Amino acid sequence: MVFFCLFLKKKALKRFQIFISISFIFFVASCEQKKAVEISSKLFQKAHYKSKKPEQKIRFLDSINSFSEQIKNDSVNRHFLFDISTEYYNQNQFKQSFKVCKQILNFSIAAKDTFSLAKVYFYMGDTYEISQKDSAYYYYQKSEKLYRILKDNDQLAKMLFKKASILFFEGNYIESESQISSSLQYLKRSNDAEILFSAYNLMGCNFEKLDEYDNSLKYFLLAKDLLKKKENFNEELINNYEITSVVNICNIYDKKKQYKKSIQLLGLLLSTNTVSINNIYYANVIGNLGYSKMKNGNFNEVEKYFKNSLSISKKNDSKDNIIYQLINLGEYYSLIKDTTKSINYLTQSLQLAEKIRVGEEIKTALKMLSKIDYRNASKYDKRYIFINDSLSKAQRINRNKYARIEYETSVVEDENKVLSAKNTYIIIGSLLLIFALVSIIVYRYIKSQKREIEFTKAQQKAEEEIFDLLKEYQLKLSIAKELEQNRISKELHDSVMNKLHGARMQLGILNDYNNAEIKEKRLVYVDLLQEIEQDIRTISHDLHTEINETKFDYINLLSNLINLQNEIETTFFTLLIAPEINWDSIESLIKINIFRIVQESLLNISKHANASTCSVTILLESNNLVLEIKDDGVGFDLNAAKQGIGLHNMQERTKTISANLAIVSQPNNGTTIRLKVKIGGL
Repeated sequence: MVFFCLFLKKKALKRFQIFISISFIFFVASCEQKKAVEISSKLFQKAHYKSKKPEQKIRFLDSINSFSEQIKNDSVNRHFLFDISTEYYNQNQFKQSFKVCKQILNFSIAAKDTFSLAKVYFYMGDTYEISQKDSAYYYYQKSEKLYRILKDNDQLAKMLFKKASILFFEGNYIESESQISSSLQYLKRSNDAEILFSAYNLMGCNFEKLDEYDNSLKYFLLAKDLLKKKENFNEELINNYEITSVVNICNIYDKKKQYKKSIQLLGLLLSTNTVSINNIYYANVIGNLGYSKMKNGNFNEVEKYFKNSLSISKKNDSKDNIIYQLINLGEYYSLIKDTTKSINYLTQSLQLAEKIRVGEEIKTALKMLSKIDYRNASKYDKRYIFINDSLSKAQRINRNKYARIEYETSVVEDENKVLSAKNTYIIIGSLLLIFALVSIIVYRYIKSQKREIEFTKAQQKAEEEIFDLLKEYQLKLSIAKELEQNRISKELHDSVMNKLHGARMQLGILNDYNNAEIKEKRLVYVDLLQEIEQDIRTISHDLHTEINETKFDYINLLSNLINLQNEIETTFFTLLIAPEINWDSIESLIKINIFRIVQESLLNISKHANASTCSVTILLESNNLVLEIKDDGVGFDLNAAKQGIGLHNMQERTKTISANLAIVSQPNNGTTIRLKVKIGGL
């Protein structure tokens, strides 16, 4: 009986010890449920926990695990989840262990923790190792790939060993040998003697199945030599390792028909009290000893050895060893010519082997029954051929299955590389496209801002020019006034004053006389005085008219704008300005912006409104100047309409003078623009 899987049992025990020894502070530090933490931290103590029954341990683990979804994703908590998964595994709760592993997997991917990712694939493979070997193989292979990247040779060797053990149990001995050879390459420099011991044993088992007994014995002896340094092995398991090593070597001696060597080694093993009576290792030793004696022709105590081994195996529920001892008993009774008992034991072994589907033992039982039970020999032969063909087919399928897993994994990796490259190209292309679009948008924005700045500057320049023109106009007006005053002064001095002086002198002279002729002459000078009066009135009237005509008038400026629009457009514009407005007291900036707003509004109405009439009204409300422009045009939807530069300019001008602008418009109901600006006291 082969025991290379001792490593797996040892690993589980080691996991348990790690789980117990790590302080529950890891959980306390991350759990947000204070009450639950306090209760759990009291219960979770090494001695107390180890004394619990399996079902109590599972309930305790479930209570802890119920809070695991609330913990943060950090290295401490991932380590803690590994411990929970390990203990579930030790309690044979493989589904729960796998469920915790899924959470660790998600955490590891999110944290980009390659080491935890490799480790969790290892754990996930362990949860499937018994029930679904192909799934276990898949996860071990994923773990192997990551450990190669991490260059962790010890863990890489373990993954190769795990894969090799699965291939061995599936009957794919050549592939198993290849995997374990690769594992041994990495284990040459490893300090882990226990995994090296298991690897040597597995290699020996592969060669045994391939009938290469010398090579098999070589590796079993290498494994046995490792045990000389007992300090490298777990003290609790060292005896089991020694028993395993001796039994494996004796199996090869039996295959090579060197039964005396096998009997000698097994007898020596029993005499050293290394083997504890009534455990499964003792059952295997005495069973193998009985088999070696039987094959050597020494039947002394053989029956006792087989039956004791069978009894212990049944107590330990070791079905593989039960089948093995039933076959041995069947062979023993056939050799001593007790055919009935032989057929009985072989039939029991066949039934149990078929029940647990152990192919090699089924074939062995059928082969022996066909030789002993002559009456049913043909039936056993047919079943043997069928089973042999089925096993060969199953082994071929398994070989193909694991080769396919390797191939499909490599294909997926290649596809991932291609997808990764494509994604890289897509990301780079997208970034370049986004950069180009952003550059275009920024360029257009800068250009727009530049145009807006240029427009603002041009507008300011235009307004400055208007101010300059107004100043120049006022200056020219003042000069014209002065010239006109000088002209009037000359007129008064040279004409009116001379006439008045002459008339006054003549009247003074004629005043001393009172005859008819003198009276007639005085009437002439009276008429002259009337003429002078008329001249003065004419000059005064001309002076008033000239001043009024030449004085700067804001109302005239607006009137000229309205008149100009009426001359060139079909829309009839009217202007109404409250007479009480003192335009001289209003700031020039307000007057200029009102003029521009009116000008812009009239232009928009002419272009877009298709209006028949439009009224421009300027009123005074308290200390506010109110401008209202109303037309009967087609109007527009304020929410749907795109804001043009004209409307934008009007709003900007409104802000410049701190005014309020309201626009009311509806389709087919015309548009009303109302501006209200504070002008202070008048």
